[in-house]
Order: sequence, then structure tokens, then C-alpha cells
Amino acid sequence: MKQFHFLSSLIINSLIVVLLISVTANAQLPRERAQTDGPIENTFWATTNIGISTVQNVDKHNLESSVMHTFGLVRGGIDTFYGLDDGANTKIGLDYGISNKFSVGISRMTFNKVVDLRGKYNILRQTRSGSVTVDLAIKSSLGISTLSGVGLGFNERLSYFTSVMIARKSDRMSLQLTPMIAHFNAPVAGNPHQLFGLGVLTSYELNNRLALSAEYLPVIGQRNAFSKDALAVALNINTGGHVFQLFLASSQWHNEQYIMANNRDAFWKGEFRFGFNIHRVFGSGGD
Repeated sequence: MKQFHFLSSLIINSLIVVLLISVTANAQLPRERAQTDGPIENTFWATTNIGISTVQNVDKHNLESSVMHTFGLVRGGIDTFYGLDDGANTKIGLDYGISNKFSVGISRMTFNKVVDLRGKYNILRQTRSGSVTVDLAIKSSLGISTLSGVGLGFNERLSYFTSVMIARKSDRMSLQLTPMIAHFNAPVAGNPHQLFGLGVLTSYELNNRLALSAEYLPVIGQRNAFSKDALAVALNINTGGHVFQLFLASSQWHNEQYIMANNRDAFWKGEFRFGFNIHRVFGSGGD
């Protein structure tokens, strides 16, 4: 029960902080005549940049499917066909827009057989007029490892994650800062139960079809033994119906809490791997 109290307290405190920021920001806005305005679209091209969630959300009644696939280390050379022969980690997910601000989702990852239940809420949207200068969103998720034969009880299989996403788009450049916290009920002996991180995401649109993006996820404070900060770079391709992300990443894991906990490779030492994400949105045709 302590873990559930921890999660409830974490989410409530996060919402209080974010709501206070929202109220303060709106209170400081100058009072002007009503004008045609609206949120800036496509701050990022997908709900996930490479491995870290973005402020982008699924529109009301729309369904987004995603496939994330990461291979082994490129430096394995021709013997492993530059990592393509090595065991891959795959994550398949669905996210549904309850409203234009709130979505819920579920996914399943190959490594540790993790099922992820999540929700994302947009509190602020950056506007074209500049009346609101940033996007602000919060995400919370519950991870459940369904790996068999490891002698773990249900409670020991759980992990929790909460992040606050603050982003701004200027012309073709987008930047996002993502403070985050993860809690594992049963970490490997000697590792901390809680991990803190600060994700830094960026994207630059080359044109309306191609964009470059990158992300860096350092762990702040206590960390798991032998873990390293994760780095990834990607080419985004927008076909109109799909967004393809072709990337090189140090981490083979998906879901932010597992990237923080389990990344063992250093990008700048040549320890990176090839991978791709595919995002597809299905519209309902409703309001």
C-alpha cells in the first residue's frame, strides 16, 4: 500500500505544481480584445520524440498506433550486420484521445514483457499570438512486468512514472525540457527505488516532410549501478499518413523509466544502435 500512497502523492503534488504554474501564467496575461487565435500545431511531429514523450497529444476521438523497434549495437560490425542480427526490443502501443487535451494509452515492450498504462494531459498550449508562450503537459504511467519464471509477486512487478513537459516552438525549432521521476517497487539489489531525470528534446524542421531531432536523458542524483545517460538522434519523415523516425540511440530500452534504469551504453564511445519508430493516427470523423 505504501507504493500506491507514494504514486497518489506524487501525481497529486505534480498536478498542484503544474496547475499553480498555469494559473499564474494566465493571471499575468494582458487583457485584450477577443481575437482569432489558436494553438501552434506540430511542436513535435509525434507523441514520442525518439524514446521520450512530447507535449504532442492525440486529438479528441483519434487513435494513434505506434511501433518502436531498436536493434543491437552498430559496432558489432558485419558479423552481426551492424546490430541488425542481434535481439531487438519492440514496443507496440495504442493511444486514444478522450479530448483534445487528454489521452490514455497502453503498450507492451518485449524486454521484461512490460505492459504500460498511461495518461497525458495538456495544461497549456502555446498560441500563435504569443498570449501563451509555452506548451505545458503532464504524463503519468504504470508499468507492469509480465515476465514469467522470475519468482516475483504482482506488487514487485510494478513501476511508476510521472513527468512534466515544458516546450516551446520558434519558427522551425522546437525545444522541450522534461523533469521526471520513476519509482520501482522491486529494483535490483543495491539500486535505488526512485530515479530522477531531466529530459532535453529538440527538433528542427528541414521542410514540411523532413525534420531532425535529438534527445538527452541524464539521471540526476542516485542512479543504478553501471547505468549511463542516454542520447539519441533521429531523422523524422512525415508522409502525411505516417511519421517515420529513423534513429541512432545509446539505449535499447523503451519507456522513460527503463531508459533511466537500464541504459548501459555511451553514445560518444560508439555504443549506439539503429532503430525506428512508426506513428499512425486514425481519425474517427467525429467532432
